[in-house]
Amino acid sequence: MSNEASTDAGPPPHVDFAAGVLAGGVGLLVGQPFDVVKVRYQTPQYNGRYNSILGAFRSIVREEKIPGLFKGVMSPMLNGVIFSSYSFGMKIQHTPEGQEPTLWQIMLAGAGSGVAASLLTCPIELVKIQQQSLPPTQNPSAWQVTKDIVRQSGVRGLYRGMTATICRDLAYGPYFFTYEGLCRFFKWRKSPDGERHPLPHKHDTLIDEAEAELHSGLSWAELMTAGGAAGVAAWVATFPFDVIKTRMQDAVYSGPGVKAPSMWNVAVQSVQKEGWRVMFAGLWPTVVRAVPTNMVIFLTFEACVAAMT
Repeated sequence: MSNEASTDAGPPPHVDFAAGVLAGGVGLLVGQPFDVVKVRYQTPQYNGRYNSILGAFRSIVREEKIPGLFKGVMSPMLNGVIFSSYSFGMKIQHTPEGQEPTLWQIMLAGAGSGVAASLLTCPIELVKIQQQSLPPTQNPSAWQVTKDIVRQSGVRGLYRGMTATICRDLAYGPYFFTYEGLCRFFKWRKSPDGERHPLPHKHDTLIDEAEAELHSGLSWAELMTAGGAAGVAAWVATFPFDVIKTRMQDAVYSGPGVKAPSMWNVAVQSVQKEGWRVMFAGLWPTVVRAVPTNMVIFLTFEACVAAMT
């Protein structure tokens, strides 16, 4: 009886958080250079400077050396917040005992985790974008950039582009939807006739899901495919908001008396000047980054789960 109770309770939240942080740290090493290239594509002052992803890498390394590809590296704690928030979102939906949650419930929990994470994402990405969009000769630390923003605009200045960040981070809905949907599809292909889910589980937390996947017969190749496809689906779903957010956070303005550009104004002005394709500037390096990065994140998360449970 006690064993059943402990299983129902699920792993503690800090396990989700710890596994997410470790997975996020490994993912950063793989994806950060592509993120720098993406921001350069989206920033007006670098418009037309790079002809290809490879050309952008070469130019950055030539002018800024290898450290230039890691400007504005983000905290891996972000993944811990996302994974923990997702688990909370699943628990409050109260899926009946032994019943699989619907993909729409999973999508809702994922979108909610994005909204929660945006409280951390917005100031971190503001500082990161300010660093990445500076000329090669300038390389201030994250702390220096943060102090400058607070001195000019107060703490509130760190949340410039918050609305666009929330809209962009709703992409975690399609992210988890795609990952879980593909995992279920792969399981269904291997299951006996008439038995769609041979291993039902509660899915209260990502640890529950990862443990189920590790024992469901899915291969590492299938898990990597699901993780890569999830990353692509997430970015494609809300990418225009990422472009708008980058331009809002890159814009220079001084002091609380100067109004920051609104999301609508940035979108309209960008399209008027550069055409509708500007809303997808940097999409290709982002997609190229999403596949290996999300494969690595999910594989690392699965490995952490296996080690921690």
